[in-house]
Amino acid sequence: MTPDPSPIGLPLGMAPAVALVVVLAGPPPSSLAVAVAVDPPEEGIATMNEPGRQPLLAYYFDRLERDGDLDTFLDLVKPRYTEGTLRRLVHAPDVRVRRAAVTALGQLGGFGCNPELASRLADPDPVVRDLARNALWSVWFRADSPENNERLRTVIDLLGHGRLDAASRAATELIARAPNFAEAYNQRAVAAYLLGNYAESAADCRRVLELNPYHIGALGGLAQCYLQLDRPDLALPVFKRSLELQPHDDGLRRLIASLEGPPRLPPAGPPARPSPPRDASPNDPSAD
Repeated sequence: MTPDPSPIGLPLGMAPAVALVVVLAGPPPSSLAVAVAVDPPEEGIATMNEPGRQPLLAYYFDRLERDGDLDTFLDLVKPRYTEGTLRRLVHAPDVRVRRAAVTALGQLGGFGCNPELASRLADPDPVVRDLARNALWSVWFRADSPENNERLRTVIDLLGHGRLDAASRAATELIARAPNFAEAYNQRAVAAYLLGNYAESAADCRRVLELNPYHIGALGGLAQCYLQLDRPDLALPVFKRSLELQPHDDGLRRLIASLEGPPRLPPAGPPARPSPPRDASPNDPSAD
């Protein structure tokens, strides 16, 4: 997801959701490393703040970066770290620990970790920011029951194949089953936008934000809907709200600056032609 408008005019943060299914699913099983994990030396303890000691979570993340073995990383993290601990560790001073905690929450965390993950969109480290963005989408896609999460995948598949009406109907059925499933509304908003139903898409985006105020995709989508409805005055505060969550996003900052710029004046017409002088007449005082 990028804050810049899509080159094909798709809503900000909404269209990339289809592609994110592949990104967030992780590597296929055939690509996973087969190395057996070996626990680090005992000095890598979970308290991780004693001077001179290797943070255990950072050690696991170093292995993940080296081997690309996500399954092993998760197998090491799950028995040693609760979700609550990982939520605290996203604020750790060690950037490796923040990267590891965000990655783990993206795969293991529930909807309740939204605030902590969203806070990392403002992290000074760009890798943490990218990991947080992907982690949020991953959490949002599995925020309901396994059955409803699978139904959401069906909606996304239909969108990916351009079956917009079918995707909209499937999303509506899912919403009837799970009225608090924010991502179901977001995907229906995607379908509505692509069908040119911008007011309907905006309504769904607003519902997403009621359920999930950190949904940067819905924020971008809502702003784009307002632009399509010729309401830049409504789009601007939505873009600003998105920038508050993503303060390092230069593309979003440029969009806001363009909307805040001076209004464009209409093109100047041809210069006015002077009126010809009046002919003097005996009754014209100027003739004297």
